[in-house]
Amino acid sequence: MAQEPTAPRPVPGRAAATSSAAAPDGQSGGQKVVEEGLFPASFKIPGTDVSLAVGGYVKVDFVQDFKAMGNVDDFQTNSIPASGTAAAAQSGQTNIHARETRFNLDVRSDSPAGRFGGFVEVDFFGSGNGLRLRHGFGEIGPLLGGQTWTTFMDISARPLTIDFEGPDAEAFVRQAMIRFSRPLAPNWTWAVAVEDPTPQFAVPSGLSGTARSNFPDIPGYIRYQRPRWHVQLAGLVRQLRFDSNDVGANDSTTGWGVNATFSVTTIGKDALQGQFLIGEGVARYIESFGGQNVDAVLSTTGEVSALRSQGGVIGYTHHWNEAVRSGIAYSTASVESHDALSGTAIERTQDFRINLLWSPYRLVDLGGELLWGRRDNQDGSHGDNWRLQFTTIYRLH
Repeated sequence: MAQEPTAPRPVPGRAAATSSAAAPDGQSGGQKVVEEGLFPASFKIPGTDVSLAVGGYVKVDFVQDFKAMGNVDDFQTNSIPASGTAAAAQSGQTNIHARETRFNLDVRSDSPAGRFGGFVEVDFFGSGNGLRLRHGFGEIGPLLGGQTWTTFMDISARPLTIDFEGPDAEAFVRQAMIRFSRPLAPNWTWAVAVEDPTPQFAVPSGLSGTARSNFPDIPGYIRYQRPRWHVQLAGLVRQLRFDSNDVGANDSTTGWGVNATFSVTTIGKDALQGQFLIGEGVARYIESFGGQNVDAVLSTTGEVSALRSQGGVIGYTHHWNEAVRSGIAYSTASVESHDALSGTAIERTQDFRINLLWSPYRLVDLGGELLWGRRDNQDGSHGDNWRLQFTTIYRLH
């Protein structure tokens, strides 16, 4: 997708007018009135004060990899095989898919506590092109509950991208949470949450047990917003625990992270975006390290040690005219070396992308993107790949 929606969603003021259409000839009942809803492209559900909008888009991608790639749908740098391996000996390939196609329902209303609403969105990245829940949350006043973007990330600082994966060094996680957010002062907001913990580290052979947490992850942020720019500073504290199957042989440590992000509108609609993250025991929040089991390492005696990880993204979006825009971005992420990690464990990723999107009609996007990525392992082995991707997007509104 060209650009992800922000969250939590703002609730604009009520639309000013209602619209009406004459009843069909030969039928009584006067006029049928459709009342505009609380936010753009929404309408009032008859007989209620609830506004509903149906959204989403159909997206088809043509993907051409020039070298072997583990993931042929998304440009995941952690799936690039190292040179000299059997996987790397395979050739590139062509893939055409529509799995990013998505559908959502957005419901909002007024309440004595402030905004009230619910949002559900699915795409087709489930097994066998099955439906997969992306977002499913409700809000009332300052309280949000459900699954959406982690409070530790800033989706509004994401560069323009056609590839579904996006820059691999960004903080990028959707998970279940309960979040409280409030204005702090003019232009300032803050939030804190309890979120689903999923520690990711490998258990060495010879040990019997599981990685887990007895406490939720606790992220929060403070944000300063102006009409043409914003900055956000987020923090995260979490527990990483090993529960052994042997009585009394458990161990845990504390992980932490800091994520500084910004977006600045420069000339016209052009924008500069940046994200910089560092921490210990928070690697799974960095997109290229998710699922790589490098939050921490476990010694042969069951002691847990959090690993230092860091990531940076810089991007720029340029609008050539009202219908044509481009994005360029580079990102890199790394996790510290450790003797307890295998030689083939991931150590660093890099990716670069440049794209062009044209909207011949406001509901249609046509575009292409050139991508390059590289994976480096702990033992010094590495692999890289070039990808060319073309896309067509048909929006619902």
